[in-house]
Amino acid sequence: MANNNTKPAANMKWRVVMSNFPHERLEGRPGYWEYFERKILGEYATEEDAIEAAKEKMAQMGQFQGWADDVDDEDGYYHGGPPYSTADDPDGAMCEDEHTIIDVEEIQEEKKSASKKE
Repeated sequence: MANNNTKPAANMKWRVVMSNFPHERLEGRPGYWEYFERKILGEYATEEDAIEAAKEKMAQMGQFQGWADDVDDEDGYYHGGPPYSTADDPDGAMCEDEHTIIDVEEIQEEKKSASKKE
C-alpha cells in the first residue's frame, strides 16, 4: 500500500483514495478546514482492479453498511461504481459529523497535470 510521499510504480496507473471531511452543517465552526483528510489506499495496474478495491473498502466500512454494501442487488449503490460517498446515504447522512468519499483516479493524469504546471 502506498502513502502520500511515494512515487507510484511504473506499472501502477490507477489509485484508490479516501477523503474525509466534516459534515457541511459544521461549516463555519473553528477549525473546520483543519479536518479534511485524503489518503491513498492503494495503487493498481488496471482501472478494474482499482474499482474492485474501492468496492471492497466501501463494503468493509461501517458508514456504508446497511444501505450501500448489498453485493447481491445488481441495481444497487455498490454496483454503481465509485465515487462512493457517505453523503449519499438517504437515511443516515445527517447523523454523521464526517463524510467519507472513496474514489478511483488515474495516476497518469496527475503526472501530466503536474508536468504542465512546471
